[in-house]
Formats: sequence, C-alpha cells, structure tokens
Amino acid sequence: MLAVTRNRLTLAVAAALISTALPVLAQDGPQAPSQPPAPSAPAARQDPVELDKLVVTGTRVQGRSPTQSLSPVDVFRPADLEKQASADFTDQLANIAPSFNTQRFPIADGTAFVRPANLRNLPPDQTLVLINGKRRHRSALVNLQVEPFGTVNQGSQAVDYSLIPSAAIQRVEVLRDGSSAQYGSDAIAGVINVLLNDYDDGVRIDGQYGSTYEGDGDKWRSSVNFGTPLSDGGFFNMTFEYFDSDHTSRGIPRADAAQVGAFVGSNLVPFEGLGQRWGDPDGEGLRTFFNAEYPLNDAVSLYGFGSYADTEYESSFFYRTPVGVPGVGPRGTLFVDSDGDGAADAVEQSIVDNIRAQGLNPADFLTADATSPSGFIALNPIYTLFPGGYTPTFGATIEDYEGVFGAKGETGAGLRWDVSLRQGENQMVYTMTNSINPSLGRLSPTRFKPGNLTQLERGANADFVYPWQNNVFATPVNVAFGAEWREETYKIAAGDPASWANGPTGVLFGIGSDGFQGDSPEATGNFSQYSRGAYIDVETDVVERWTVGVAGRYEDSSAFDSTFDWKASTRFAFTDAFAMRATVNTGFRTPTPGQLNTLDVTTTADSSGALVPLGTFPVNSPAAIALGAQPLNAEESFAYSAGMVWTPTDAFSMTLDYYNIEVDDRIALQTITIEPGSPEQQALIDAGVPGAELLGQVSYFVNGFDSTVQGVDLVATYRSDFGAWGSGVFDFRHSYNKQEVDKVATVPGTGAPVIDAERVADLENQLPNNRSVLTFDWRSPWNMNFTARANYYDSWEDFTFGEKGEFGSEWLFDLAVTFSLYQDKLHITVGGNNIFDNYPDKETNSTLNFLGAQYPLSSPFGFNGGEWYVKASYEF
Repeated sequence: MLAVTRNRLTLAVAAALISTALPVLAQDGPQAPSQPPAPSAPAARQDPVELDKLVVTGTRVQGRSPTQSLSPVDVFRPADLEKQASADFTDQLANIAPSFNTQRFPIADGTAFVRPANLRNLPPDQTLVLINGKRRHRSALVNLQVEPFGTVNQGSQAVDYSLIPSAAIQRVEVLRDGSSAQYGSDAIAGVINVLLNDYDDGVRIDGQYGSTYEGDGDKWRSSVNFGTPLSDGGFFNMTFEYFDSDHTSRGIPRADAAQVGAFVGSNLVPFEGLGQRWGDPDGEGLRTFFNAEYPLNDAVSLYGFGSYADTEYESSFFYRTPVGVPGVGPRGTLFVDSDGDGAADAVEQSIVDNIRAQGLNPADFLTADATSPSGFIALNPIYTLFPGGYTPTFGATIEDYEGVFGAKGETGAGLRWDVSLRQGENQMVYTMTNSINPSLGRLSPTRFKPGNLTQLERGANADFVYPWQNNVFATPVNVAFGAEWREETYKIAAGDPASWANGPTGVLFGIGSDGFQGDSPEATGNFSQYSRGAYIDVETDVVERWTVGVAGRYEDSSAFDSTFDWKASTRFAFTDAFAMRATVNTGFRTPTPGQLNTLDVTTTADSSGALVPLGTFPVNSPAAIALGAQPLNAEESFAYSAGMVWTPTDAFSMTLDYYNIEVDDRIALQTITIEPGSPEQQALIDAGVPGAELLGQVSYFVNGFDSTVQGVDLVATYRSDFGAWGSGVFDFRHSYNKQEVDKVATVPGTGAPVIDAERVADLENQLPNNRSVLTFDWRSPWNMNFTARANYYDSWEDFTFGEKGEFGSEWLFDLAVTFSLYQDKLHITVGGNNIFDNYPDKETNSTLNFLGAQYPLSSPFGFNGGEWYVKASYEF
C-alpha cells in the first residue's frame, strides 16, 4: 500500500513543481523585461533579527516585541526547524524549545503515529494550537496509553503537529502562559501559534535525504513553496511537502522468540527472529498548506488559509507465540487448555454442539483429535499458518483538511475587525495485517480494517480591537472584544465484520481482530457538543513605564456548566534596560466528545509479559456504569507567573520567568483488573458487555486527580558582529519544570485510588525536570553558514510493572553547515542530529527486557542514536 501511495504522491509533487515553476520562469523571460528582479523571499525568511521584532500571540496590541510582552513568548524561525534530520514538526520544535517535550512510543496503537507533545510537562490537550491566530482542530486519536508505554499523556486528545510542514511556516510563537481568558478552552499550559508564509513572490524547492548511523530509518523529504501577488497588496502562498520515512529497530530478540527461533528457525519468527520491533514506524505522506489575502480596497481585505494532508503509517504489535514449541506456552488465540490436561475437553463439547447446531463444521474452528471425548481439542485450526508465531502489523491512513476564510479591515475611527468561519476534519482509518479473528477459526481472514475515527470541528469568530484615545493614561487603551462559536463532532464508523465478529469459539480464543478489536455497529455514532463564548481584553500603559492588561471570558458549553475565566497582567520598566512582569489567570478545558465516547478493545501486557485484552469504554456506557463510572467535569486551573526582562544593549537580551499552574479535576483513565469469577466480571456480564468473560482489564475516563506544575524558564540571546569574519547569534534556553500530584480521587464504595502509585510516579518523574538548548548560528562572509546546537536532558524515572527505572542525564549535539552557490540561490546543507551517537541508558525493567526492549520507551530524545542528512534548496 505504501509503495502505491508513494508513486501517487511523487506524481502529485512533480505536477505541483511544474505547474508552479513555469509561470514564475515566464515572468523572468523576454515577455516581461521591464519587471524588476523578484526579491528572494526565502532569504528574508531566514533573517535572524526581523522575525523576532514583533509578536501577535498573547497580546492584541500591535507592535509588541517579545521583551515588551506581558507574558513570555518564544519566537522560532523556519531555519531553526529545517536544519534538522527529522521531517516531523513535533521533533523539530522539541529540539529547539526546551519547554516542549515529545516521546516515541512504539507498539502503542495510534499513539505510535500521532505523537503526543507536552508544554511545561502538562498533557498535550492543555496546550492550545493556533494557525495564523485561529484555533487548529484536533486529531481523531484519543491517547489510551497504558503500561509499558508511559502514562503522562494518557487520555489526551490534541492536535497532530506532524501534519504541519516546516516549509509552510514563517515563524512559530510559543506563549508560555495560561491564556484561556483570551483564547478559550485548552490554553492552560500556553499557546503555540504557527504563522504561515505570506511571501507574494518567488519559488523555493527543497530536497532532503538522511538516515541513522545504524543504516535504517531512511528519511526523504521534498517540498515546494511559492508565492504570487493577488491584486494590489495581496498574496497567495502555497506549500507542498512530501515525506517518506522508513522504520527503525533498536530491540533485541524476545526471550520466547529466541527459543522459538532455535526450534523452528529464526526465519519463521517475525522480524528476523526478534518477534516484535521496537522503533519508529514506516511513514509516508503529502502535506499541503495555503495562505492568501485579497484586498477589496484600502480598508477591507478577504483572507483564507487551509491545509490538506494524506499520510500512512505502519508499525507492529506484540509477538504471539506459536503452538508446539517445547517450553513455550502458545498464545491463547491458538490454543486453550481449560482444565490443565492438555485439552479443553471440559469446555469444547458444548462448543462443538453449538457449532453443529448452527449447521457449521467444527473442523473449521477446532482441531480434530481422536483422543478427546468430543473428537476435538481447543486448538485453532489456523495455527498451521504461523509455525514461528505471528505479530500483528498495525497501520493507519490519516486524511486531514482545514479551511479558514474571513474578512478583516479597519474603520475610519480606528476600529479593527475580523470575522471568520473555519472547518477542519481529521480522519483515521486503521488497518491490521498478519493477524486473525480467533473466534472464526480457519475461516478468519488475516487482514482487517478495524474502524474509522473522525474528528470534525467548525467555528465562527468575530473579533474587534479599538484603540480608545484618552487623556488619563500614557497611551490609548487597547480594547479588544469578540465572540466565538465552535462545535466538535466525534464519529466512530464500524470496522469490517470480521474485525469485530464473535464467532463460534469466541468464548475460548477471544473475539475480533487480535491486537486491536474492530468497532462493532453498536459502538458507532456521531457525538457532538458546542460552546459559545464572549471575551474582552484590555491593555494600556497606565504611565510611560507601567503596562497593565486585564482579560475576561465567558463560555457556555452544551455538555458542561458555563465558566468565566480571567487574566490580569502587568509589566513595569524600571529603566530602558530592565523590567519586571507578572500574570495571574484562571483556565479550563472541557472534555472532548472523543474522550466522552471512545470505545476501544486492544491488547496490553501484564507484569509477566502475558498479553491481556483491555477494553476502554465510554463513561456513559453500560460497562462503565456497571463498574461505578460518574459523569465528567471540566478541568480547571489557576496559574501565576513573575519574571524579569533585561536588555542592556541592542545585541543582548535575557528573560527569566517563574510560573506555577494548579489544575483540578484532571481527566484520567481508571483501569480495573477483571479477575475470572470476580464481582466485576459478573457486573460486566449482567450489563451485556460482549466478550466480558475474556476482558482482563477495563478502563473508562474519570476526573482522577489534582496537580501542580511549577518551574523557571530562562532565555538569553546575544548577537555578535565578528567584523571580517561575519556575524553570529548565541541563543541559550533553559526550562525547569516540576510536577506534583496533590490529590488523587477514590473509587466510590471502595476507597481505592483512581490512579495507582505507578501512574503518580510517572506523572512526577517521567519527563526531565531540566532541559537546556544552546544554539550558535554563524554567518560567514564566504557564502557559508554554520549552526551548532547542544541539547541537555536531565535524568528521569520510569515506573513500569512494579519496577522503577532510573535513567541518567544526556547531552546531544547537532551540527549543520550550509553552502550558498549561484548568486545565493542554491543552498547545500550537510548536517547531523546527535552527531556523537548517544543513547539513553539501557532498560532495566525485567518484563520489558523479556519483551525485547533494550532502551527505555519513555526516553525524551528517543533511542535511534545519531542521524545524518543532506539537503538542497533552490530559490528563483
């Protein structure tokens, strides 16, 4: 499938290159000799100074710089993102912003493809993501991570950063401050605002190829960005980006896989004898963005921007052991021994009778055995397909689009206005190969489409800004106000029948596609909720050196109580070079329809390495209600920060900010172990839950705990002129973040904690407390640029399967050299990430070692080792 898509995407990119390049080349030809040479838009894009002058995030006052803002704002240039080995914006931003972290979780369902990311160690959906100042829609994926895949992001549903191509970005602004009063739900940790290219001339074509030092994980990325004028003062800018990344493998053979390989031959064991693969997935896709503005007159403009992405990924699941290997217990999907005598004769007679009563052949579901009283044993007849065992391959096709269209302008009285409509949709179609529905016996297919998830969002905004002239304050009072309506719809479509069917032997072997059970018709539906909000945001200089801002927002949700949130900010400049700033705010996040209605049955491992069916059910489902689930409430926060700004010269600036964020009623997954014959199992059976007898664990969402995150952020930048040796920029950023769980809710009637001690330990210790990024960017006068970066990751801990792992700190170093040729139009970059090939400490958990993981899955910088790349860019 990936190969077919690769050809289609390559043709699409080639067509885009031809269709966009020809008009520009024609402008440079004899037909238009009087036109002046087009300015090099990409060269302007890389200017290290101009892009840092003004910010638009966190303030609605025009002309604020990062050091003048009331809240801390980081500004990152596209060159910072693009001079990296990864083609994923998630990795690119995490590599340069120490307050932003991401991890790589293989064998973790959709989380292996849509990677969660944390700002200030808070979950992904507590950071609001904007594109050109407008809310970005979420992914359809709800993170249902359980051990051993880390639980810091468990339960979140957030934006898929990987669908944003770096070639489309003009700059990224990261507001490190709670801003729900200004922007609405989700802005508890902060706001990430991606500003798209608005160049109206020029074309830039990029091609990049790289690989790991181990020789796997090959990455190819190609893009084209072009701009053209629209009317007088308007523009249309378009970006196409294609990527293709191969998988990596850093595991060792599982203990049981090695034993099977020694008996049947390692060539019959999946993944060349490993059993399962720990590493990055295979990925391929096309990502596009456009940005446009069309002036109707001097006072009114129409604008629009949007995106489309089509990507595919493949990864593996846990290894399933085969039948007939001495000393290795076979996977229960192939063989069941209910009474320990080597055959399931106590159970299978009724199964055989039931199969015959349906007019079916028992030999299609059980294996004949003359020694058994029924003539059959509980051995799945499809076992002969897997002499070395099987490992399900899990994949996803992600199709995503968004469109935002509006009008903006300014009246003669100075009132700026902006009205817009938006719609975005993210659809995930899952696939499974090399698996079976064990309840269907030899009639089972080995390929499935377990389901289709869709997140659809619509919104309407009306925003106004008026500079109220007065004789009271030192500057006009900037009064911003507006209203927003938004709707979220979560759709679950059924998988193919074989992926969820409960066949004749389901009570023995399990039902549905093994590894990831498909969604049945009973689980499907469209689930919606909407909200309406209004805000006011006032900011002014009370006196020449004292700036004050106050914001308030009222929001009403169809599914939750209404809320009012506020924010107060101040900044006082003691001198032209030194200022203090502080903020205090409240925030909120409403649970999404996906969190309220997701239904998922997958497979996890227990502390012995055995595979356990895990069912996650909607909070209002019969299964969850039978186990005591209660309706969810919105998460709420209270935060404050205080900091200093020091700019002694035009060449040097430093900011230092302390923050503290308290979040109550945080959403968590409560997981209950279902023992055979237990009251919990009987409650599920009484509720009519399909396959209740086979579920080993059941989860549902609860308001599980309260937490506090506090920390310090330091940003220092120095621009140096080396005279005849060119110029350089030194950029140092450090982020300290520490999370503590203040209170854990208890299960009604039992008093047991909703989240266990291992989850608490992961929340407090799994992400590094300290991270630093030091970057030096040197521009020589000899058509050569040099970028060096050092990334520091503090030590961290991981609590999994009852064992605590401790992993030491690490420094990673990146290097890139760019040569500019042909009148500064051709740029060749040779670079590497983690050039000294550093790895995290080895995994010490006995269960994970048995499963073949030699490096910690929770590593904040992954475990692929060093990577190199070569990149070529051409501008015309």
